[in-house]
Amino acid sequence: MATANSINANGNGIAGYDGAGTWNASTVTQYSLLLGGANNHTIANLGVATNGQLPIGSTGGNPVLATLTAGAGMSITNAAGSITLAASGGGFTYVDQTTDLNPLVKSTAYFADKAASRLVLTLPTGATMGDTVVVSGFGAQGWQLNAGTGQTIEFGSSATTVAGSLASTNQYDQVTVVCSPTTTTWIVRNSVGNLTVA
Repeated sequence: MATANSINANGNGIAGYDGAGTWNASTVTQYSLLLGGANNHTIANLGVATNGQLPIGSTGGNPVLATLTAGAGMSITNAAGSITLAASGGGFTYVDQTTDLNPLVKSTAYFADKAASRLVLTLPTGATMGDTVVVSGFGAQGWQLNAGTGQTIEFGSSATTVAGSLASTNQYDQVTVVCSPTTTTWIVRNSVGNLTVA
């Protein structure tokens, strides 16, 4: 048989019962994330998350509101209700190169496409270890890749003279060069065709 009862809450919030005759209320903050409190009948406020924040687990303790950290080659853009991950850096910009260029720009892949004569390209001085440049033949005139002042280009067992060059022999020859730790030496990472070393 049902019996009419009443509960006298002792505060505003979400009511909790401790199983021993006591009711209490956990105050709730607007927009806050909620978690289990210290007792099994209470609720705790984790906090109000800002743009991009997520609750991240913490062994033996409350989760922590934090944003993601971008790793190498990544970028993160936080906004209201969204997190956008994108690749950044490390990729190449592709250029249809129709005129001679000095200096080249790192992380750029050039299509050699000069109409009247061989395209002449010069590696940048002041490069740092790992800087990479790609030259791909496209136009019929071919290309010549010059080392910068005081630089050489190592091509397998061969090397250019100081401020020397590599040059294509066929239309679609190509080369990828990377700056070494000495920064005055560029190393051929890969190539296509029989390149001329000078």
